[in-house]
Amino acid sequence: MTANTTDDWPEGVMACYVTVGGTTVTLWDADEWQPIRAICSGCSTSNLDGNAGPNSSDPARWAQSHAGYCRALPKPN
Repeated sequence: MTANTTDDWPEGVMACYVTVGGTTVTLWDADEWQPIRAICSGCSTSNLDGNAGPNSSDPARWAQSHAGYCRALPKPN
């Protein structure tokens, strides 16, 4: 599988993980208002959610773990 590198990532994006359902979990760098955080574009869950589950205190591990089981489909255009 070849990664799509034609689009630049937005400023502040540290990494993106493709989910089982074909969406992405994006790892965002910290800024003055937010800590490092991971957000799923399919189901909108974040590692900062109160019930985000295991690894929620480690955004990178949470992003990889969540990408491995999230089956939310990409939102239609």
